[in-house]
Amino acid sequence: MKIVISSSGPDLDSAVDPRFGRAAFFLIINSDSGELIESIDNSAGQDAEQGAGIKAAALVAEKGVQAILTGRLGPKAMAVAEKANIKVVNDCNGTVRNAIDKFRSQGAGGSGQVSTDQGRAPAVADESKRPGRGMGMGRGGGGRGRGKCGR
Repeated sequence: MKIVISSSGPDLDSAVDPRFGRAAFFLIINSDSGELIESIDNSAGQDAEQGAGIKAAALVAEKGVQAILTGRLGPKAMAVAEKANIKVVNDCNGTVRNAIDKFRSQGAGGSGQVSTDQGRAPAVADESKRPGRGMGMGRGGGGRGRGKCGR
C-alpha cells in the first residue's frame, strides 16, 4: 500500500510535520516494505495564502496513495481525501520511521491513530465520530462540530 506522511524533512528520520497542507515535505512510502518511494518538496504549499490542504490532498491523490498519515488534516482537505477513498490517520507524531512502524503494526485498518507519544487518547479519523465543539461563534450556527479528539 502507498501511504504519504507529512514530514519536516526529506527522509525517514525526519519528524512528522503536524501540518498537512503546509508541511515541508510529503514522503510517499511503501507500507509493506517501509521503503521510501518518493520525497516531494512542498515549498509551494508552505507559501500558499490559502487552499494549501486542498492542493496537497489532490496532489497525493494523483500519486495513488491509499492513506495519509499526518498531525491534522483540515476539513476541506479531508473532503478531497474522502472523495478519493484515501484513509486518513490524524495525530501522528515522532519520526516518520516510527509512524510507519506504528501504522504497519496496526495494519491498514488501524485505530485511526499513529502516535509514538504514549498516554494520548486515540484519534478518530472519521470526522463524524469526533466530539463536537461547534465553531459557530454566536452568529446563528455555522459550527461544524469538529472538536479536538483526545483533548
